[in-house]
Amino acid sequence: MDQDSLRAIATLMVFIAFIALSFSVFRKSRKAYFEDAALLPFVADDPNGKPDPIAKRTEKTDE
Repeated sequence: MDQDSLRAIATLMVFIAFIALSFSVFRKSRKAYFEDAALLPFVADDPNGKPDPIAKRTEKTDE
């Protein structure tokens, strides 16, 4: 196996990984996760240790 074949295989593997990552990111089931993650910069940390009402709204419960 020469160097050009190894480069072609490496390129193909990177392309397959890119396609797999793209599918996992753009699935509809992940939309809620990314919407919650987008709000994280706006959640204020309370110095007294009390829970923030915005943070409670974004938490998922398994009830």
